Amino acid sequence: MKSFRCAIYALVALALVSCEAVFTTSPVAFLQRDPENLSPEQQITYGRDALASGDEEAMAEAFEALKESEDAETQVLAAELALGASGLETALTDSLGELSAGGDTDAILADALGSFEEADLALMGEAAALLDAADETVTPTPEQYAFAAVGLMAVAIEENGGTTTGLSSGGSPEVAKAEEFLQAATSGLQASGESTELLDELLAVIQTS
Repeated sequence: MKSFRCAIYALVALALVSCEAVFTTSPVAFLQRDPENLSPEQQITYGRDALASGDEEAMAEAFEALKESEDAETQVLAAELALGASGLETALTDSLGELSAGGDTDAILADALGSFEEADLALMGEAAALLDAADETVTPTPEQYAFAAVGLMAVAIEENGGTTTGLSSGGSPEVAKAEEFLQAATSGLQASGESTELLDELLAVIQTS
């Protein structure tokens, strides 16, 4: 259904607009060490450095070292690392550029959210699970919720045969969790006095699809 496809694409745009500072670029020379051989404190530092570097391989290694942590703050970091390692940022950046150039929205959406390998989708699912576990103790940022929601939509589309036809929060646990994350993002934005207009519109589309 077209409205649902447009809602997912808007989620992509929202994540990019809201999350400019989530992934940045910095030198990667410090990432040559094996994080598995570091102390827990050093692994966290490595993870933060990997996230800042934008190096997907380093983020994947840091995620593997941190993903079993039961500390909520570390779980949030691991979730961000998983999303970064999955290539989600690159796909979103490319798709937004293509849209700006006047490309077909539906085709761009299909390419952006349908181009991930099984391992990438697994990382997105793990990221969502970690964020879900962490938010019982800490409060992730609206940006973190938005990125996780986009990842869940990619997983949902793949499990739905690569199409959005018939996909809704009532029939897909991934879409339902994405909706929950969006509601949490809305609450966070409201608490900081920021506009929630786009999120409200997206939630309305998902809830009526």
